[in-house]
Amino acid sequence: MTCAKNGGKKPRTYKRVAIAGLALLGLTSLPLTSQAQGGIERYTRQFTLGGRLSGAILLVGWSKDSGDIQKLMDLVVARANESYARLDWRNRSSEVYRLNYYAGKGPLKVSGDVLAAFQAAHKASRLTKGAFDIAYPGSGNWRDIKIKNKDSTVELKKTGMKVGFDPILEGFLADLMLNYIYAANMRNAIIKVGSVFRGMGKDLRGAWKIQVRDNEGTYAHHALNLTIGNSGVATISAGQFRAQPLIDLRSGKAIPPPCRGVTVVMKEAALAQGVAYAVFILGPNKGLELLKKTQGAKGLVVDNSGKFLRSPGF
Repeated sequence: MTCAKNGGKKPRTYKRVAIAGLALLGLTSLPLTSQAQGGIERYTRQFTLGGRLSGAILLVGWSKDSGDIQKLMDLVVARANESYARLDWRNRSSEVYRLNYYAGKGPLKVSGDVLAAFQAAHKASRLTKGAFDIAYPGSGNWRDIKIKNKDSTVELKKTGMKVGFDPILEGFLADLMLNYIYAANMRNAIIKVGSVFRGMGKDLRGAWKIQVRDNEGTYAHHALNLTIGNSGVATISAGQFRAQPLIDLRSGKAIPPPCRGVTVVMKEAALAQGVAYAVFILGPNKGLELLKKTQGAKGLVVDNSGKFLRSPGF
């Protein structure tokens, strides 16, 4: 996946995620009407989260705020790495590892970002009727996860149940990072985490634009050139399952990739990634039907013959 380039409405924020301190950097919001004036720059920062996920921040701001913008990007990456550590099921010190260990033994209090990740995963499972699920097949399903927003607790109700956020983690972290940037009074940025994008506002010369590619030739001769406003874009391709099998989360069985690729656009990158995963597993026909029925979603499926199947509005 490659990112080419920059949009205004307030991005949707997940409740209870701590963002205190970001507004203290003294950054000045950049009105869209001022983008033709001088003194404006595009700032770029590449990063790695958890030593596993690569990504980049592109942000438009005033030249006079250069020092604070660099500090902001440092802080956003650091916060995202902290969230990754709490959500990584492989990490014995993570909150998700602890939840898996105590499954069936009652609710546990979690951090705000972990609670928000469970909220996003629950919504993706509900929208896809369980075709997307963070529960390991055979250990339970999304309905066996009890979330209490008021108490900031999560309970895995079945003994031996395990969950993992890998199928939605890139999108969730992209949403999280963009909301940190918004909290610092910045309004024009795009985040790339893995194969997922999340944008708001505009680039120096207009809308943020990305080009979706992959090494399998999924989009050969039909390269996807997309404009991103306040939205998230997620792509799943068959090439991602060359080194590891594709698991149908409903049956727990490994299946051959039923299509070449799926791209989904939604307001939140986490939901876009969750729905894209479900559409990919369902295959071209059922996947396209899911896209058509999912409120706020649009996208396309590339079947195994290379045919493009688009949802209305894409």
